[in-house]
Amino acid sequence: CSITKEMIKIKRERKTVHVEEIVPSVIEPSFGIGRIMYAIFEHNFKVREGDEQRTYLSLPPVIAPYKCSVLPLSQNADFKPFVDKLSEELTLFDVSHKVDESSGSIGRRYARTDQIAIPYGIT
Repeated sequence: CSITKEMIKIKRERKTVHVEEIVPSVIEPSFGIGRIMYAIFEHNFKVREGDEQRTYLSLPPVIAPYKCSVLPLSQNADFKPFVDKLSEELTLFDVSHKVDESSGSIGRRYARTDQIAIPYGIT
């Protein structure tokens, strides 16, 4: 099957266009910081199974404000220089951290770090 001259009709025509609508091929969504923060909280706020009172924030380490927590197991004064040295080293390497030397149990201190989305803990 081939195309013949009888099948083709060529016609020249002049057409004046007053309005031309253009549909852009680029999507420009409007994202403000509020929407981004909402999405982060929506996807990372968790509730422990069986205990709705125990909530925590599970942020990826790359966006977590603190990267690790230092939780000494003992309040013994002999450990204080080690904790201070560790904190200095973490600061030297630009690792944001929080030292929790409160007198609470280690489980409660870990729970507190979970609530503020600290991904790593040093005990």
